Amino acid sequence: MGNREQTRETLIRGQSTTHAGTYQEESMGPRSKVVVVDDEPFIARAVADVLEKGGFEVATCQEWAGVAKTIRAEEPDLVLLDYNMPVLKGDSICEILKRNVANENMKIVMFSSEPAAELARIASVCGADGCIAKNTPPATLVSQVQQFIAG
Repeated sequence: MGNREQTRETLIRGQSTTHAGTYQEESMGPRSKVVVVDDEPFIARAVADVLEKGGFEVATCQEWAGVAKTIRAEEPDLVLLDYNMPVLKGDSICEILKRNVANENMKIVMFSSEPAAELARIASVCGADGCIAKNTPPATLVSQVQQFIAG
């Protein structure tokens, strides 16, 4: 098995480092679920906190090797996927997920500090449903995630 195939298999069957969000909002019905994929623990947790406060149920994954396992376990409405993951970039992860794990309703959104035009290009080429810049203000991040989920 070649290195790329091993990487693909590890992504699909790999181990996960996840934790579920704990924010509860009494007035909401069923909450939409988001998986945040980012190799930086601080960023993953900060984004999860913002989304939890916005009413989402959130799980995080910090290793590319656990992404598919996390998605299968969590069955999210949206995956917020960092582009600059080590070993395997987010665009490659997106392509693998779209072929092997994603259901027709799940959205994959690239999440990066890349320049906006470059991030939009990357998202388009890899088949992501869109992109969000990492420097997006919290309220706007919540709003954009809601819009992607709504379709």
